[in-house]
Amino acid sequence: MQLQTGDLIFVGVTDTDDFSQRIAASTHRETAVDYTHIGLVEKTTATLFVLHASPETGSTREPLATFLNRQTGVADVYRPTISNAPWPAILQNAKAMLGQPYNWSFIKSRPGYYCSEYIMNAFQPAQIFTEAPMTFGPNNSILPGWLDYYTDLGLTVPNGEPGTNPNGLANSPHLDYLGRLNDVNAVDAW
Repeated sequence: MQLQTGDLIFVGVTDTDDFSQRIAASTHRETAVDYTHIGLVEKTTATLFVLHASPETGSTREPLATFLNRQTGVADVYRPTISNAPWPAILQNAKAMLGQPYNWSFIKSRPGYYCSEYIMNAFQPAQIFTEAPMTFGPNNSILPGWLDYYTDLGLTVPNGEPGTNPNGLANSPHLDYLGRLNDVNAVDAW
């Protein structure tokens, strides 16, 4: 698989991560994989980088191999299908957000970015993603794990507030599924 600037890597849920399990249970879609993380590929002459926001690093730019080594779930690649994509503006937006903390609350007015918020903001010039009311459980319920989580943050669960999630972004009609990254060494980068 040949990756290029603008490709998106969606990471699937793992059985070992409670945080990812809560995200998947709240944003489930009718597919084989529930995505809980997303990153943006940047191809340079020397290497492939992934720009993303994660709980471990905040908003960061790291080599593809480092990104993949942090993940324990599957990594699927999607490519935006927008003609004349404004890649310089998208990358400029993504790089302007680097160094920011992770937004643990998922509330847009709070400092930092969560992964899908980071990607949505980066892609603002292309306008291929839309926000939707956030859900923290099936059928507008709030799962007990989220109640505890937000109690610990001292915040109210933002159920129904506008936001994004990796599953929602993956459902964009402006993305084509390219395949699964099973091995970083199998990526034909150049």
